[in-house]
Amino acid sequence: MKKFTIIALVVAITAVFAVTATANEWNLYGSARMATYYIGEDLGKSLEATDDPNVFISVKNRTVANEDKPKTTQWELQGNSRVGATVKGDMLDARFEFSVSSDEAGGNVGTRRLYGVWKFTEGWGLKVGKDYTPITFFLSGQVFDNDAGLLNVGNAYGSRRAQLALEGMLGPGMLKVALIDTTTSDLGTPNSTAETLIPKLEASYDFKLSDTMSIQAFGGYQTYDIKTAQTPLGTAATPLTGTESNSVNSWMLGLGADLNFGPFFVKPQVSYYQNGAAAGWLGDRYLTGTKRGFVNTFNDDFGTDFNADIVSTDVLDAKNIMAMLALGFKPTEALGLEFGVGYVGFDTDSIQGISLKNNYMEYYLQAVFTVAKGVYIVPEIGYRDFGKDEGDRPPFIVAPDTDNGSLFYAGAKWQIDF
Repeated sequence: MKKFTIIALVVAITAVFAVTATANEWNLYGSARMATYYIGEDLGKSLEATDDPNVFISVKNRTVANEDKPKTTQWELQGNSRVGATVKGDMLDARFEFSVSSDEAGGNVGTRRLYGVWKFTEGWGLKVGKDYTPITFFLSGQVFDNDAGLLNVGNAYGSRRAQLALEGMLGPGMLKVALIDTTTSDLGTPNSTAETLIPKLEASYDFKLSDTMSIQAFGGYQTYDIKTAQTPLGTAATPLTGTESNSVNSWMLGLGADLNFGPFFVKPQVSYYQNGAAAGWLGDRYLTGTKRGFVNTFNDDFGTDFNADIVSTDVLDAKNIMAMLALGFKPTEALGLEFGVGYVGFDTDSIQGISLKNNYMEYYLQAVFTVAKGVYIVPEIGYRDFGKDEGDRPPFIVAPDTDNGSLFYAGAKWQIDF
C-alpha cells in the first residue's frame, strides 16, 4: 500500500508539472547505485588478549554468536539511490526527490527532499520545505556506507530537515540562514519530556575567491528544556506535584575551504560543538554524554558502581571537535584519485573527577573511473578506528578503558545517473 501511495504521488506531481510545462523548465533525473564491499570488523580486545589490564571488552562488543571479529560481503542497492525532478520558473523554483533502497526482492521508498523557493528579488529566495541545512558542504567524496563522505566524522552535516530558509548573494558569496525543526531527546532521564519553544538556527557564508576556490564559514544554535518529575516520586498520601526544568543548549562553529589548483584539489574543514549530538549534528554517537545521569553512563561503559547521587541536577556539556582533509588529483576526465581522513574528538564535563573522552579516526583511498557519460565505477578501501572510551577517575579508583574496535572495508560503488 505504501509503494502504491508513493507511485500515485509521483504520477500526480508529474501530471501537475506537465500541465505547467509551458511556464516552467522541468527536469526529471535518477541515480542507481550499487554497493559491493568486503567488510571486516574488530569489535575490540578482551582482557585475556592484551597485557594492558585497563583495556577490556564487554558483552555488548560481541555479536549474538559471540564473535569479536565478524566478516561480511555487502551487495545491495544503496539507500541513497534516487529519482526526482527539478522545476525552474520566473519566480518559483522547486524540487522533489525520493530515495529507493533494496529489501531482498522488495524495496523501500522514502522522501529525501521536497521544497519550493520563492525568488522574491534578484539573487534572493525564500525556501520552504525539506532540504540540506546551511552548515552542510560536501567536501569529501567517500563512497562507502551510502556515500558517507566523512559526514559527522570530520565533515559537518546538518542532514535534510524541514526548514524556512533565506538564501541569496551577499557581496562575493552566498549567505544562507534557516530556521529548522528542532532535534530533541530526554537524554534518558526517567519521568521526563522534552519541551521546545524556538526552532534550531543555522547560518553559513560561502565566500567565492574565484570560480574554483571558496571558503565557508558556518554555525548553528539550538535550545530546548527537559521537564522532569521531581524525585522521590511520592506516595498516594503525598502525591508528587513539582517539576524540574533543565535547558539543553547546543551550538557549533566551523570553517572550511574548497580549493582547486588545475587537476589538484585540497578540501579541509574544522568545526567545534557543544552538545552537538543533542542538536542532531553528530548523529546519536555522543548523545549519552550529554545527560543528567552521566555517572550511570560511566558505570555502564566501565563496569563501575559509582554513586549516581554525586551528579548535579544540571545537564552536563559534551564537547566535540571535528576535522577533515580531502586531497585529490584528476589527470583526465575519465580518472580521478582521492584520499581523505576524518577525526572526531569527544570530551564531557567532569563531575567529582569523572569525565569521558573518545577519539575516532577514519581514512579512505579511492579511484573514480568515468567509463561513459553518467556511468561511474569507484573502487575504495578504508579503515575506521573507533578509538577507546577513556575515563578520568577519582583518585584511588580504577576503571578500565573500553576498546571500541575498528572496521576495514574494500570494494566499489557502481553508479549510473540518468
